[in-house]
Amino acid sequence: MTSLTKGANNHSVEFCSHAPLRHSQMQLFSGSLVLLCITYVGLLLGLAQFTMFPDDVGGQIQQYYQYLLHVNIMVFVGFGFLMTFLRRYSFGAVALNMAASAVVFLEAILVVGAMQQVAFGQGSGRIVIGVPLLIDSAFCAASSMIAYGAVIGKTTPAQLLWLVVAQVPIYAANQHLVIHVFKALDMGGTIVIHLFGAYYGLAASFMLSRRQGLHGVSHPKNISGYLNDVIAMVGTLFLFLYWPSFNAALASVPQDGPLSPTEAQASSQFLSIVNTLLSLLGSTIATFAISALTGHGRLNMMHVQNSSLAGGVAMGAACTLNMTPGGSVLVGTAAGALSVCGYVFITPALDRLLDLGDTCGIHNLHGMPAILGGLVAGLASLGQSSGYLNYDAGSMQLGYQIAAMVSTVAIGVSGGLIVGFLMSLPYRGPSLTPTEMFDDGVFWHGMDVEAAAPTAPLFELNASVYARNNNAPESVRSAFQVGITAPPRLPPSPFEGNADILFLSRIPIRNQQSNPKTLEDYEPSPKSAPK
Repeated sequence: MTSLTKGANNHSVEFCSHAPLRHSQMQLFSGSLVLLCITYVGLLLGLAQFTMFPDDVGGQIQQYYQYLLHVNIMVFVGFGFLMTFLRRYSFGAVALNMAASAVVFLEAILVVGAMQQVAFGQGSGRIVIGVPLLIDSAFCAASSMIAYGAVIGKTTPAQLLWLVVAQVPIYAANQHLVIHVFKALDMGGTIVIHLFGAYYGLAASFMLSRRQGLHGVSHPKNISGYLNDVIAMVGTLFLFLYWPSFNAALASVPQDGPLSPTEAQASSQFLSIVNTLLSLLGSTIATFAISALTGHGRLNMMHVQNSSLAGGVAMGAACTLNMTPGGSVLVGTAAGALSVCGYVFITPALDRLLDLGDTCGIHNLHGMPAILGGLVAGLASLGQSSGYLNYDAGSMQLGYQIAAMVSTVAIGVSGGLIVGFLMSLPYRGPSLTPTEMFDDGVFWHGMDVEAAAPTAPLFELNASVYARNNNAPESVRSAFQVGITAPPRLPPSPFEGNADILFLSRIPIRNQQSNPKTLEDYEPSPKSAPK
């Protein structure tokens, strides 16, 4: 192992190369990709075909292609950049999001296609690939990336790969149950995509974290940086702009078909777009308001990046209903407020009580808003005409909405626990150590693992991955040079003893020999400032 030490007094931070220790796990990752690629190619050659030429092609492109493009932008760009908030895990956030999404996309074409057309459809025994199936496959990839948000920074690439590969058949089975058996309202995937992906990922994170110390919100590397937050905000803006298309992608009906669409069918895509946009606007306003209230007069970028999108999640189930504009904004407002409160109060409690380790806070952005959205769809059905529902009575629709949510949570948690347990087994090497978590240096060229120097004091019960040194101005400047300048994710870690970590949110740094200090305490006085 080679190392490079930086910082004041030559022991604040080490950058260590761990390549020999993880070489076998990268071989497993590479071999798994080759095996999956060969399998997918063989199955596509033997079982799949394109849709009919030329009858269906022109209509599908005109009706669906722009929405497929928008959904893909959300999956590959929006989710990828949203997860770049971690200070030393941007490569893994964007690139592994891309790799895992590509794998899930191909697998979903086969598995979701077989579920819809072969197992429970009227097909000829072959999977017919059209643009609607591609959109459904992109939805499956979105659900997998939601699950990835719970374990990001804590898994090896091979663990992540098999975690999402195993998710696809469970997703396909749950989708059939919710849409075709319970006939729940879920055009935008509130239940099928968000609720399932959130609780599958949370359960998997719970099982994976059992073998990892210091994996939750108190990990010193589970923090953001100024530029990381700015880049993550780009992902938020992409998701915000394209979320109406995400919810409306499969809501359209052909206008020149043999049968005239009903009023509800003809208006479904319009309602999906408008309801979703209004809900997003409501969640954005609520996010800024509640973030300022709970932040003692200061905004939290993590809330803005995530909770502002909660309206899109919550409106996915009810988006095709003829709700009033005020009702749509109200749903988004409630979702945004609920999401912010989740980050402030619920995530720290779950991390403390269950040792859950939800890195991106998917329970706050996808889990709780999805529960709210499923209930909203059921309750709003009570005042809708039967043309907008899948049942004759709104009360029956409400009952099946609840049944769909309960079964989805049960299936997601059960699947996540089983798959997470299997992924946590130490095959081809142990799970990531606390020093290696949330760090690109373990698996990427051009990066080394940032670790504590041998002389660094302990962080609680584990060796700190950051160095501790004097709270002197020169130490602070060294910390700026190595980039340790960002606040921790919520809640802030109660560091005791000397620390080089600066809380730019002006949360006090505690020192054993002095009163709590803030960033202003380290500003050089005018007299000592260099001329």
